[in-house]
Amino acid sequence: MSRLPRFGGRCPGVLALSVAALVQCAHPAHAQTALPAPPPLVNPVAPAVTQAQLDETLAAQLRRYGAPGGVLLLSGPDGPPQIAAAGLAELPKNPAAKPRPVRPDTRFHIASTGKMMTAVAVLQLVEEGKLALDSPVMPLIGLPGAARLPHIATATVGDLLSQRSGIPDCLRNAKTPVLRHPSPRWTVEEALTRSPCGNPTTPGQYAYSNTNFLLLGRIIEQIDRRSLAESLNARIFRPAGMTATTLGAALNEANLAHGYQAAVKKGRPRVDSSAYAYSSPLGDAPVTTTITDLDRFMTALFRQPGRLLRPETLAAMVEDRAGEENDEGYGYGLVVEDSDWGKKLGHPGRLGGFRCEAWHYPEADRTILLILNGDENGRDDVGLRLAHALLPPAPPPETVPDTALSVPPDTPSTENIPATEK
Repeated sequence: MSRLPRFGGRCPGVLALSVAALVQCAHPAHAQTALPAPPPLVNPVAPAVTQAQLDETLAAQLRRYGAPGGVLLLSGPDGPPQIAAAGLAELPKNPAAKPRPVRPDTRFHIASTGKMMTAVAVLQLVEEGKLALDSPVMPLIGLPGAARLPHIATATVGDLLSQRSGIPDCLRNAKTPVLRHPSPRWTVEEALTRSPCGNPTTPGQYAYSNTNFLLLGRIIEQIDRRSLAESLNARIFRPAGMTATTLGAALNEANLAHGYQAAVKKGRPRVDSSAYAYSSPLGDAPVTTTITDLDRFMTALFRQPGRLLRPETLAAMVEDRAGEENDEGYGYGLVVEDSDWGKKLGHPGRLGGFRCEAWHYPEADRTILLILNGDENGRDDVGLRLAHALLPPAPPPETVPDTALSVPPDTPSTENIPATEK
């Protein structure tokens, strides 16, 4: 069985960890043990950003993409995170209704950014010896109807994590219309056996498919013998201190942002697509959270060795497995790219009127998070635009691409399904 690499019992220098933090990994305990945060690192790369700069950076994104509202966070090793919040969490349904603003603690759906959490749970199962990266997928899911999916018979767990299975994208980005469905909530069984799919790709070659993570969510449920919500709560949310995070949400929740897609016809009001996003219990886009809780996850994963994953497991997770022929880099459930500030690790996402950008720059030891409740974006690399605004010194302005391809290859402009298609 293919296990995660071992380094002779030693802790490698993963992601510029401090000496004190590395000492902790001699006794890894990712599941339920809350480890203290590592001591502050001396970091000459990223000087402090003022609140005015943060506010203006968020305002610029809202103007550029026309989103009703959003929240932006910058965190590092030297103090609490800086947060900016602006705009509306929910558009008034009539002129007399009181607008509801976005606050720092407003909860949002984070779309494909939640793939990182699904991936961490799978890698924990590998660490526990309950699963192997070269385990065939089909025997693990207990769902004979999923045999309809091309290439599932040859796919392994590692193939799913690294988006190299060749299995087509189903439900989210399918090229055929979604069949009428009695509710916006699809179970994983329905999604894998009934939802329309796009074209398969070549096994062993990188091709982004949400179906890979639908299958991983199912595998977690089967091995843990509980729902994906219960597994992620026990394995990720509680250990990371994410007290405001759930799978899905009730639309009448007072502190919930609503997601809005642009109307098909120009000049018409935005369409509230929240029901589809918040109904998702699936491993490709499961999580509803606050920006502070999302930062807690990024901190626990990248800055606190042993809290969620052993250092050697994290090293395997952030290794680019997409191949030199691809512009986008992808590890096990996260995007891996080079930037002017060194490695850029994380995952964007778009679904049901929401957009999320979650990026960690280990050499700068900074995390930048953005969540909007509008999901248009053109073809910008939003993560790079945020880095240029918040991680000085930046390269000359002319090097900032205005038309760079967005990074996940899940084609964000089509990662959602209109609210009218259920």
